[in-house]
Amino acid sequence: MRDMEYLERKRIEVLKEIKPICEAFNIKDYDYIISPTGQTEILRVYDTKIGCSMNSILAVRNELIGLIFIKEWCRYRSLGAFSTQTKNVITRYWLEG
Repeated sequence: MRDMEYLERKRIEVLKEIKPICEAFNIKDYDYIISPTGQTEILRVYDTKIGCSMNSILAVRNELIGLIFIKEWCRYRSLGAFSTQTKNVITRYWLEG
């Protein structure tokens, strides 16, 4: 079992790191969820959940940036011939349900 005290500190640091990005994009409903066992870490933005277990704070921030890119920039634009492949790489850790 991972050290829950460390994970709680990490959660606070992650939330502090992503807060300005969320505010800039008017994202109001987000959290960094740690399972009771400490084995699962999830970045939740509205209804989208992204698996972030064992990620660095920078990696979690990058997942948020990927989500914003897909949900905002790609909403009305094409990424060209490799659109599907690019989106699949960016969303590979997004969880269903």
